[in-house]
Amino acid sequence: MICLNNTEQKCICKQVRYAMQQLSLDLAQITDRFPSKPYCSDDLQIGLQIRPKHLALLKRYIQPNHPYYTHFFVFDLDSSTAYIDYFYSMVGVPTPNLIVENPKNGHAHYIYQLATPIYQTNASNDKPIKYANAVYLALRDALSADINYSGLITKNAVHNSWRTHVLREQPYTLDQLSERLDLTTRQINKEIKVDEAVGLGRNCCVFHTVRHWAYVEVRKYRAKSFNQWLDCVIAQCCSVNAQFTVPMQYNEVKGIAKSIARWVWKRDGYAYQEFIDRQTRKGQLGGKAKGEAYSAKRKQAVALRAKGMSYTEIADKLNVSRRSVIYWCK
Repeated sequence: MICLNNTEQKCICKQVRYAMQQLSLDLAQITDRFPSKPYCSDDLQIGLQIRPKHLALLKRYIQPNHPYYTHFFVFDLDSSTAYIDYFYSMVGVPTPNLIVENPKNGHAHYIYQLATPIYQTNASNDKPIKYANAVYLALRDALSADINYSGLITKNAVHNSWRTHVLREQPYTLDQLSERLDLTTRQINKEIKVDEAVGLGRNCCVFHTVRHWAYVEVRKYRAKSFNQWLDCVIAQCCSVNAQFTVPMQYNEVKGIAKSIARWVWKRDGYAYQEFIDRQTRKGQLGGKAKGEAYSAKRKQAVALRAKGMSYTEIADKLNVSRRSVIYWCK
């Protein structure tokens, strides 16, 4: 047994406190990227709740990514030696930023932070999504991670139920991950089919499947409102999403649907012009009504001024500015 004097004990305590502070700082870089109102739970069998982030961080499980943005790639490894395996059997695999381990069974979540988040509903540019999806799939294969894990919920790295290992501070670019995984151009540009779509690939699949349908379908809505068209697109996106092995959350599907609906609506000349004409008519009617209301107040102001009321009293009575009353009564 090694005996330590008081000075040595204090020195070790300081080192431990410093290590814990550094760990907290590293984890703060991660949790700062979490959604402001994420899904969370203490027991996944009971279900998920939506809570403000400061309350969600007290739960064992939490949603790491925003419905519209991907800040993290999260992988589920069900091996009892999931943490140790990284050091002994995963040669050449990019180092995860975090490994969050279950101390009871050894299962763990590998978390990779992205330097630039991936916008998942950008209808005009799906190349980053396809690139990110190819990197995600290659990384999942390299880790032999669970293919049925959706990534919606992860082990909360700051909860004391788990053993958290911070292995890398710097976030990754997609290029940095791609270089380590030897991705080919063919893999990156591969068309994503409904029965093969997972992770970010589901976003691409829904977008491309529904947009081709929408180019023709929008013609039926040329005499209808944009909101009616949007409801139709949302329903179609939900229908495609339901075919995935692990469907996306409704809010994520709705975001894609909005992008498609706006994109197609504006590019269908007839439908968009109808929309502009309706908005113009509404504006004209609103302007006319507003003008009539001000005309009535102007007459009231002149009459009240003739009775001897002050500008301030008239302004308060008619709920208008004093400057307007002075202008009307000139």
